[in-house]
Amino acid sequence: MLEIVFLITALIALVLSLFWIILKSSSTKIQAQYTQLAGKLGIKLETPPPKLSGFIRSEPVACGVYRGREISFSAPGKGLQNTRQIETVLKIELRNRALNAQFAPTGIMGSLGQRDSGKLSLWKSGDKAFDAAIDIRSDQSDRLRFLLTPEILQFLVQSLKKRNARLYIGNGVIAYTEIGLIADEAARVRFEQSTEILCDFAENAEK
Repeated sequence: MLEIVFLITALIALVLSLFWIILKSSSTKIQAQYTQLAGKLGIKLETPPPKLSGFIRSEPVACGVYRGREISFSAPGKGLQNTRQIETVLKIELRNRALNAQFAPTGIMGSLGQRDSGKLSLWKSGDKAFDAAIDIRSDQSDRLRFLLTPEILQFLVQSLKKRNARLYIGNGVIAYTEIGLIADEAARVRFEQSTEILCDFAENAEK
């Protein structure tokens, strides 16, 4: 009987040890990418300390001022606090507080992403291929037609449709949400590029 108890205890300890190692490895990779991201953009990096002997590890937060506007990168909670998340949100300050628009990929997931669009109307660009890929809701169609440059249209298709991301503009903020965490170089570079494109968009929207 004691041997069985000892075996079960050893197996539990082994599983917990492997789980701790996986969490530590994942956290280290994410921390490294955030460190490079914050360093390149010249913003501050905040890393919450681990809890429960390292079994709970919250994601880092990078925030500060870049190109003259406040920006932040985070993985906000969706339910229980301090659980590991599957979304990363880039927020960029927008001084044009009157502009309201929401962008999501078409289809079931896009419809779910637009469930809180309120009174915003469906907006069509006139490009059948683009309109079939991206669902846009806005109350400022004329303004959008000017702001959605070829670069932005390409960004929306590449990011929203291919990565099931979402883009929200309103209340003085641009919020880009992408499934997954910044855990490797490809994701970090993608967010760096998104930052530049969306900062350009913000500057045009404020003209």
